[in-house]
Amino acid sequence: MKFGKEFQTHLEETLPEWRDKFLSYKLLKKLLKQMSTADATLNAPDLSTGAAQADDGGAERNQPWVGLEEWFVRILDEELEKFNDFYVDKEEDFVIRLQELRERIERLKEKSSKRGIVPSESKFSEEMLEIRKDFVSIHGEMVLLKNYSSLNFTGLVKILKKYDKRTGGLLRLPFTQRALHQPFFTTDPLTRLVHECEANLEDNTMEIYRSTLAAMRAIRSVRGPSSTYNPLSFAYFLQNQDEDDNGAVTAENSGSNSSPTSLNEEANQDDVHSVK
Repeated sequence: MKFGKEFQTHLEETLPEWRDKFLSYKLLKKLLKQMSTADATLNAPDLSTGAAQADDGGAERNQPWVGLEEWFVRILDEELEKFNDFYVDKEEDFVIRLQELRERIERLKEKSSKRGIVPSESKFSEEMLEIRKDFVSIHGEMVLLKNYSSLNFTGLVKILKKYDKRTGGLLRLPFTQRALHQPFFTTDPLTRLVHECEANLEDNTMEIYRSTLAAMRAIRSVRGPSSTYNPLSFAYFLQNQDEDDNGAVTAENSGSNSSPTSLNEEANQDDVHSVK
């Protein structure tokens, strides 16, 4: 698949509010098609201000013209600024949201501890699950932002290559070197955030598991020991369903509480009585 189609596919699949933050690849490519090698020697208009200005004598004069390469670089600079603004804002947002999630976990633990509530209560587990969902959501967005950095840089290099080929210029190498030092391409801090999020996800999963296990143990201590009790057993779940339908099964009438030895002894006694 050609990069242009791949780029467009990614735009269609990304978050809607992110789409206008990507490289204007299609527009830049269309602009380059309208250029020719001869255009490199021509002048292009400075689009940053109006087409005309009044001089000191009050007469209108044409806006100063700039070279084609300078004009094109100005367009690319605007793209870089767009990348950097969006990337830095999202990175800062991730830092804040991750910290808020850590604080929510600490408040939840502290709240359970102060009230003497078993940390494994269903409400605790539900809130932990909600926090886990938020961690997963942030993690997904951070991965998208790393892809955002990579895709825009690749698109920029492709456009610069097309520019040099079209105009005979030598813009790709110096501009690429410049892009390598831009905030949107410096992804080390973001990578650390991704790893921190994954570590928190793992801790959160273990916390939910521990709380669920503790809840099962608490239930077991209330119900008392039973040879058939296994909180992780599917058979135990089915047994509970039968109890709901047919009535509770007690230790006195449950055959599951009789050992094979006692059953054999009862059978032998019945045989003796029958012989007598």
